[in-house]
Formats: sequence, C-alpha cells, structure tokens
Amino acid sequence: TLTINELPLEGYLRGIGEESNGSHTEKIKTILTLARTYAAFYLTEAEKFPGKPYDLTDSPEDSQKYLGYGFEQRSPNVVAAVTATAHKVVTYKGKIVKTPYFSQSDGTKTKSAKDVWGWTNTPYLVSVDDSMCDADKFLGHGVGLSGCGATAMAEAGKGFSEIIQYYYTGVKIEDLK
Repeated sequence: TLTINELPLEGYLRGIGEESNGSHTEKIKTILTLARTYAAFYLTEAEKFPGKPYDLTDSPEDSQKYLGYGFEQRSPNVVAAVTATAHKVVTYKGKIVKTPYFSQSDGTKTKSAKDVWGWTNTPYLVSVDDSMCDADKFLGHGVGLSGCGATAMAEAGKGFSEIIQYYYTGVKIEDLK
C-alpha cells in the first residue's frame, strides 16, 4: 500500500528536514526558500513523478527529506524560518525555476548544470566561486547552492536573498502567485 500525506505547501515545508534546527537562521531561511521553490516548480511547471498520484516523495535521493510533524515539533527555528520566508520563491525572468543544492564543494567553484547534467535551459545554474567553503572535496552533485558556502555567508552576515542570488545567477526572490 501507498500512504500519501496531502499538505498545503507551507505546512509541508515545516516538516522538511533539509536543514537542522541548530543551523544559522539565514541558512535555514535560504534552504527553505529553495525547498519551497523546488516543490512549487514540480507543482506548477513540471511533473517529477509522471503518472504517480503524488508530487514529491520523502526520499532525499528522489525528492526532498520530508520528516513530518515530529520534525516540525522538534524544530522551532525551522518553523520560524518557514513563516519568515512565507510564499517566497526563486524566479528567473518571471518563472519559477529548479533550485538544486548540495552539501559542499571542494572550496573552489560550484559546477554548472550544463557540465553535470547537460542542461542547456538553466542559465542561472552556472559555476560560481565557492572559496568561502572551507573544504577539500565535493559532497553532492555540485550544482546550485553549496551548503558549506551558504553557512559561511550566513555567518558573515549575509541574508537569505543575498545568498540565493549569489549562487543562482540572475534570479529574483518573489512571492508565489
């Protein structure tokens, strides 16, 4: 049997375990804005699982790490970040976009979506300097936001919008319509 949990988008985000409750507030806001954008993209622009009766799964290998109400109860900082960024999504030329993110780069640069996946329709997913990430090996695919770099930027006083606009070239943060 298949169990499907139907939630409004903002309710879903409160149970997303993509970032720990103890992370820097601006990094949590960053990741949740990206997670909202990713979910909204697959609700409005494309199907992640064609023919299936659901839009996303709780598997981080396939979709996003949804841990549910228990995580929400244990993570007041995550819930506060969802509220603080309510309805904010990443757009490029007015359209909601895919917003991949990963753990860390090797401390040099992120990778472009064209080089990693052959995508030619994502001009906002280009390689950017990631020297603020103090690491020596990649953890993850390397495209989009580097979690390690985002932490360093948040600790340096950058806000979630500034972090997102650094890693995704030419994007805007707008209210979901």
